[in-house]
Amino acid sequence: MSEQTKAEKFRGIYLVGFSGSGKSTVARLVGEMLKWPFCDLDELIIERSSLPIPIIFQRLGEPGFRSLETEALRAASGSEPFVVATGGGTVARPENRVFMSSKGWIICLEGQPQTLLARIEHQLKESDPKAIRPMLDAVYPLDQIRALKHTRQPAYSLADWTVHTDRLTLEEVAAEVVRAVHMLEKSQEPPGSEGPSGAPMRHSLNPDLPPPILVAAGPWPYYVVVEWNHLNSLGQQVRRVLPQVRRAAILADAHAWQRLGNTVRDSLCSQGLDVHVREVSPGEAIKTSEEVNAIHDWLLGIPLRRDDAFLIIGGGAIDDVGGFAASTYMRGVALIKIPTSLEGMVDTSIGGKTALNHPRARNLIGTFFHPRLVWADASLLRGEPKDGLRSEWAEVVKYAMLESSLLREQVSGITLFDQVKQNVDALIGLEKKILLNVIARCVALKAQVVAGDERDSGQYRIFLNYGHTIGHALEAATSYQLLHGDAVAIGMAIESRLAVRLGLAGPEVEVQQNDLLTRFGLPTRLPPISLELLLERINYDKKVFGDAPRWILPVAIGRAVVSSAVSEADLIAVLKEYSA
Repeated sequence: MSEQTKAEKFRGIYLVGFSGSGKSTVARLVGEMLKWPFCDLDELIIERSSLPIPIIFQRLGEPGFRSLETEALRAASGSEPFVVATGGGTVARPENRVFMSSKGWIICLEGQPQTLLARIEHQLKESDPKAIRPMLDAVYPLDQIRALKHTRQPAYSLADWTVHTDRLTLEEVAAEVVRAVHMLEKSQEPPGSEGPSGAPMRHSLNPDLPPPILVAAGPWPYYVVVEWNHLNSLGQQVRRVLPQVRRAAILADAHAWQRLGNTVRDSLCSQGLDVHVREVSPGEAIKTSEEVNAIHDWLLGIPLRRDDAFLIIGGGAIDDVGGFAASTYMRGVALIKIPTSLEGMVDTSIGGKTALNHPRARNLIGTFFHPRLVWADASLLRGEPKDGLRSEWAEVVKYAMLESSLLREQVSGITLFDQVKQNVDALIGLEKKILLNVIARCVALKAQVVAGDERDSGQYRIFLNYGHTIGHALEAATSYQLLHGDAVAIGMAIESRLAVRLGLAGPEVEVQQNDLLTRFGLPTRLPPISLELLLERINYDKKVFGDAPRWILPVAIGRAVVSSAVSEADLIAVLKEYSA
């Protein structure tokens, strides 16, 4: 095969893998073998920024470095064949993986931790004595390599091909990469997992119920089970997840416990658990350190041990404060969640966020602590306060406005927005089949996001804050008298208007979204409030980076972007437009 033919046929090559796997040298060797241009991504970042990488980290932190890395990755990926040696963490970023898959073959250079450490040590001896080797800047370098490699392994496993480099010379590794690319070019696309209708494959034994949804995040993966009238089997599931459990401490919404208490207690007692219950009144007022101390005192009085279970029954504020208490009691006790609110089922019970309020901002204090199981019984929504349930549809509309951005791929079949739009009356009426389907779709989106950006580092999970920059500020400015869902709905209306004003979206995006919000009975206008106070609360938002809030702005139905380019003048103008 001539070099010209190769150049016309081959896609680009991205070498991924841990530090010490030989990516830079192998990229050069492969480039020389194929007569293709090659580059090292770290060197390109240094060239484009005129700064050493340690200085970039010092000045911009890891999020700033990752943004520069993504920009350099796109610059290195031309229309002609190329070879790029990526950084060790490049492929861990979801948008980088999607982009690389669209432009070339991803080849992972794999190595055992001991091999990688030996290579890094050798590189250090051969380099400038002042060179920084982060992998060796540790008390136990080998253990650090093992730990960091473990966190990246799921991303490495998605490569098109893996070359195990431990017993190979660099020249042999390069030859294996070229051989792999030849074979990949001749291979057929793998079969898709969807049928002609575009409907996803189903694995549930009951076609009327969605299958359990796995959340692959945190120290343990866990399932979210969305069903109908299945509380009586809770005890069996708790025993399955926690075989050694002896006691169950239940923090429960007092109203919910009146309805569910007997069923839950009987189910747990049937598995031999000693059950203890603390009832609390729902509402943002309980999200305080004083309430956490009271919960800790109660747990100590039981006493609850680390091999016991802590259960939360309720939604919203109880989930936030209960999760915080569970994460800090004895440095963490096994947590089971039984959300009773729509918001809890589709959002707050999943992903491990816990929170307390501060006088200056909502949810400013918190931890990340994942449950072991989320047991969502959608039939419980029939007993929820009507006004609270009405406000919580804002979270479902939020997911519908973000679906494509959260999936990072084309949506097959009917979009969530269209499904919700076509079934508003049935959803408000809590019709079983459509309700379960929509809740499960929202849960699956949240699970995807949490797996891709577990600790909300600003790469991916930040999209879920659509409407919340304004919403949280509104809640704080009104002393939490405004329902959370109502505040978020108003936030989405304002943020969609900002997108239109900045030319990021057409007016139809704002109109369609606000029409759907209105059909669920949600507000889209600001209540009477001081704009000065509201602006002050916006600047306390957790998503402020540097001095500028980061806004999630819709660019189309189902897609959004993250932007810090909203000026205070534009914000004030839109706030005035949306004032009551």
